[in-house]
Amino acid sequence: KTLVDEKRGSQPATILVDGGDFSMGTLYQTIYETEAPELLQMGNIGYDATTFGNHEFDYRSQGVANMLHAAVKHAEEKPGQKLPALLSANIDWSKNTSSENQLVKEAMDAYGSTPYLVLERGGIRVGIYGLLGKDADECAPESGLVFEDIVETSKKMVETLKKEEVDLIVCLSHSGTSEKEDKSEDEILAKEVPEIDVIVSGHTHTSLEEVIQHQDTYIVSAGSYIESLGELHLSQKEDGRW
Repeated sequence: KTLVDEKRGSQPATILVDGGDFSMGTLYQTIYETEAPELLQMGNIGYDATTFGNHEFDYRSQGVANMLHAAVKHAEEKPGQKLPALLSANIDWSKNTSSENQLVKEAMDAYGSTPYLVLERGGIRVGIYGLLGKDADECAPESGLVFEDIVETSKKMVETLKKEEVDLIVCLSHSGTSEKEDKSEDEILAKEVPEIDVIVSGHTHTSLEEVIQHQDTYIVSAGSYIESLGELHLSQKEDGRW
């Protein structure tokens, strides 16, 4: 929180985001369903947005639903309490029609979850959307949800965000990178959907000291367990890219 406030003091246009798996791995998970401490803490720190990782589904559909309802309840009880936007663009609701699936959908609706968000900072319109990748999906069989392909979803999101007249497109992708290029989901995404400006890459716990760049798309990852605060400065080129 101290670091974030310092950055925002010197750079008011700063946007703070998370690539998923914001829950599990600490004692806070014991009150995940009843108190939603992770989302409340992220709101206090000043996160603008996050997305689902596979660990959000460790307590199955009912657990996710309970957590989201708890977050809303506690935010309403505490004046001024903020919550980060929860962005999820590739849940295929046409194939997720079971009663368990609907618990998640109803809770996401109550929370105000959307596929994407448009923020305006410093006169720049930034479009942000969230994804959960193939390997992460396979790591969360208890989710009970069907997720669409991240490349196909991203192509749709890019077209949607272009209609929103955004200047910058940011993808929160809980998909990850790998030294094996054919397994590096976020690198494949960058190559297949070059209109994305920044991919904030989660899932693989990778710490990138330097960005991975494919054409004008930059992939960043700040490791795991919020041990590091990743920082990326962007400036616009004459052709409109960054």
